[in-house]
Amino acid sequence: MNADELISLFTNVGFPVAICFVLLRYLMETMGDKLDKLDNSLNRLSKVIREMDSKSRVKHEEVERSGATHKEKENKTCS
Repeated sequence: MNADELISLFTNVGFPVAICFVLLRYLMETMGDKLDKLDNSLNRLSKVIREMDSKSRVKHEEVERSGATHKEKENKTCS
């Protein structure tokens, strides 16, 4: 291969391949940051949902207990 063929090969193949790798790296970094932010948001959302669910269960149990106590009082009064 002479110098003209090497230059032509680099111009037609090497440069576009190099640009593709540069763009691919840029996209991976950009998307990686966005995916990390999305992951953090989903983890926070999941935590909030679990907290709300546990609070709801506690409140539901309190209502059930107070309802049972009220029924016991009515049964004693009616007897």
